[in-house]
Amino acid sequence: MEQHITPVEAGLSWAIGKRRKAEGGFLGAEVILKQLKEGPKIRRVGIFSQGPPPRSHSEIVSGTGENIGEVTSGGFSPCLKKNIAMGYVKNGLHKAGTEFKVVVRGKQYDAVVTKMPFVPTKYYKAP
Repeated sequence: MEQHITPVEAGLSWAIGKRRKAEGGFLGAEVILKQLKEGPKIRRVGIFSQGPPPRSHSEIVSGTGENIGEVTSGGFSPCLKKNIAMGYVKNGLHKAGTEFKVVVRGKQYDAVVTKMPFVPTKYYKAP
């Protein structure tokens, strides 16, 4: 997250307490409560990509070349043996399986939205 990203855009709405959602009265409440009601303009997504791994500030573009977002972090995953990244895209383009391009060093490479976490947890969860 950065200063201009809200918890709602980052997919962290669960971190906002019920009382605060109901009463407001905290810094940024006007924006956050509006986003909870109407939905955010951008969404955080997980990305699998081809080619070199996308890095911070790599551009995300649609098939027609329209800028639809930006990568915040990325690299190669030794566990998955493929490139992974996180970024923000326009609302509506955040569903798993959505295809687009990621611009790395001036070239466009195929990418797809995937669910996070990238590697499923395998720890024991008591009933």
